[in-house]
Amino acid sequence: MSLNYLLWALFGPAAWFVWLTLLTAIFLLCGALRSARAASALLALWTILFAILPTGNWLMNRLEAAYPRPAALSDRIDAVVVLAGAERLRASALSGSLEFDSHGERVSEALALAQAYPQAKIWIVGGVTQDGSRDVDWTADYWRRAGLPQGRIAKITGTLDTCANARGIAASLPGKRVLLVTSGFHMPRAMACMKAVGVDAIAYAVDRQTSDRQFSPAFNENIERADLALHEYAGLAWYRLSGRL
Repeated sequence: MSLNYLLWALFGPAAWFVWLTLLTAIFLLCGALRSARAASALLALWTILFAILPTGNWLMNRLEAAYPRPAALSDRIDAVVVLAGAERLRASALSGSLEFDSHGERVSEALALAQAYPQAKIWIVGGVTQDGSRDVDWTADYWRRAGLPQGRIAKITGTLDTCANARGIAASLPGKRVLLVTSGFHMPRAMACMKAVGVDAIAYAVDRQTSDRQFSPAFNENIERADLALHEYAGLAWYRLSGRL
């Protein structure tokens, strides 16, 4: 896990329940009743905002609506480019074949696009390494075992975040028109990075996360959706503040 994802896992909104609960308990043990009441009030507010209200749905819908999937495929595509991020590296190493997380449509949809564009190469872009295995290698192997000829599979490695992905694509496919495949919630950040380095990309969003129900009793899903959406907004803000966009 890269440092930014580790920090988000420890201190992002999904972790606030743990920290607020711990703070409440510590204040109670120390006899700081006023602080304990404040922490418990924040915990109640967090629960309402992220677990009960469809906050995640509202945030996610705005991200996914920015780049809807094209109604018809473009006639001219030089390459189909898939951003890594759906691979469970440790589980894959244990099983000996690619194991998906909840964003596996990034990888599987590429096989259908390979049939739609029989002359185009299919690229996987990433570079995250864990226990000696790389995300791009597992995906390339999955495509090969699914029947895609080895000569149609290409990799861009050593790109550990979205704007690094874009720079790698710009360097490897200069002047090419690419069909960019990634999760819909991730597409605004991905397309912003592509435009910043001059990549001619057509967005092809997959992996819809927005629920068709505004209110859901599945509290864990509500929290995860909000956490995932806020991570994207934070990523966009950081890229802009750091001058990458």
